[in-house]
Amino acid sequence: MKKADSGRKNSDRRSAANVVPTTGKLVICPTPLGNLEDITLRTLRAMRECDVIFAEDTRVTINLLRHFEIDKPLRSFPEGARDARLRELRRLLRDGKTVAIVSDAGMPGISDPGTDLVRTGRECGASIDALPGPSAVPAALVLSGFDVSTFRFEGFPPRKAGERRTYLAEFEEERSAVVWFEAPRRAIELLRDIAQGMPHRRVFVLREYTKKFEQHILGTAEEVLREIDVPARGEFTLVLEGSHAKRRGASLEAEKAIAFLLEHGVSAKDASEALRLATGLSKNELYRAVLKVRPS
Repeated sequence: MKKADSGRKNSDRRSAANVVPTTGKLVICPTPLGNLEDITLRTLRAMRECDVIFAEDTRVTINLLRHFEIDKPLRSFPEGARDARLRELRRLLRDGKTVAIVSDAGMPGISDPGTDLVRTGRECGASIDALPGPSAVPAALVLSGFDVSTFRFEGFPPRKAGERRTYLAEFEEERSAVVWFEAPRRAIELLRDIAQGMPHRRVFVLREYTKKFEQHILGTAEEVLREIDVPARGEFTLVLEGSHAKRRGASLEAEKAIAFLLEHGVSAKDASEALRLATGLSKNELYRAVLKVRPS
């Protein structure tokens, strides 16, 4: 094991040694999801001061730049021209240029090609900044009202029906909230599959966030489907509430264990701490369990 660790460290050192630092800079610029007033002053300054902008779709980005009277060279980053664009990015960074990355909306690198650009910047040893900005994920989590102390962001679910149903089965006992992005038609298909496989689980849908026809819908998947116009329109962010099934079972078992430990002279504090470490239940849940079983 030590030999393997040593080999891995040596490999890491060699990889780091192969990176030739550049004077170039990569700036990751989140852009508004809908309402242009959500853009930050730092993002506007970064786009005005950079040498070139790499955009997910220049036809979308040009409208944003025109609105804020920004005139900069634009490069699209389509899948078919990926290798050529990455070579150009390397050249720009090695020449000491500042390159801004923008997606059509939101934070570049979240379910879009931006990750390849950032990875290339790292390989070039460029300075990299990620500016804060709008994102539908935290907004949907907070607006859901669910327990989101832990959550899973899953990007886009599988497109094919069979693969999607198999994939969703993995979340039947998932205790964390789950977040997805989805296009209109497939959002309806996703909700139908949730209604069939998890009929009692609640879902929160945030549609067209920050745009004129923003919509919030909360309920079971079947209830949510009744509130969505068909054909559906706009961008969807969906939050599946975490399952309580395992948690309820664990709480009942914790009550039995606490009762047993209290009967054998263990303090309520020590019993709760031991069970917290063993079960992963929160202090509040275990405190409620103690109140239920402790003799009055």
